[in-house]
Amino acid sequence: MRMYARGRACAGAIGVVAGLAVPTLHAQQAPELKQVLYNMADSLGMLRSVREVDSLMTVEAWGSGTMRQVGPKDLGPVTPIKAYAQIAYDFPGMRVDITRASGTPAHEIQVVSGTFAWNEVDKIGGGLVPGWGSAVPAMDAVTDRLLRLWATPFGVVKAAVAAGEQTKVTLDNGAVVATFPLVNSKPGQAVNMVVGELAGTPVKVTLDADSRPARVEIRHRNRAFVWSYSNYADLNESDYKADIYFPARIVQTVDGQTVLDLTIEKTNTYNPYVLMPVPENVQKAAAR
Repeated sequence: MRMYARGRACAGAIGVVAGLAVPTLHAQQAPELKQVLYNMADSLGMLRSVREVDSLMTVEAWGSGTMRQVGPKDLGPVTPIKAYAQIAYDFPGMRVDITRASGTPAHEIQVVSGTFAWNEVDKIGGGLVPGWGSAVPAMDAVTDRLLRLWATPFGVVKAAVAAGEQTKVTLDNGAVVATFPLVNSKPGQAVNMVVGELAGTPVKVTLDADSRPARVEIRHRNRAFVWSYSNYADLNESDYKADIYFPARIVQTVDGQTVLDLTIEKTNTYNPYVLMPVPENVQKAAAR
């Protein structure tokens, strides 16, 4: 682990030297796109090795807080929860295991993998082998779950890079703002950007003073989704630090109403093994 950390430190030093060649921005000047994208990835610790390549593909996170169910027109009651999430940016895929202190369902495992979505019943991996839980197709949730995935701090950086020259950067009251559309995958693209009907959806990211995403705004299906991220830190175990920074506080609103207020207590950012094969019954349901 320490050898890896030294490699990261070396990479950071190279980045500092390279940064000396970049002119200091005046308040009136628009930031330069390439430098902003570099700063976003570097400030989160996504750039690894002396080549400073984004090799962050999977993440695990554990947290607790409150949430409200989001219905088509209304919101459910505020409910205390504990949550565990696995995110894979290469499928892409995300699994969120939620345990509620009250309300129903008391336990829910939401999964999206590429263009498939389902809920695992009883156990993570439910429905993959006989006797190991079950899987309930949830194909109507694909878009909403992919939206949440690409709105994560690492996700918006990857999405902004994937958008290429369609990404624009400006200054708003001294804060750097990046705007871009979500784009579908392109041949040879490092990250598989499966966004389906989300293609073209505009994203606005406001960066904090450390060039990390502080606010992500997306308007989808005539609703305003906003994620606020703060208190970034290396939240890995004390003997497993990675110099990769994750927000310890996540607040999400829908149309101005808070639907999630989560404190992240622990992460694993060393590209943990994350697997989300699509159960056979989910594949059949999608083919109908």
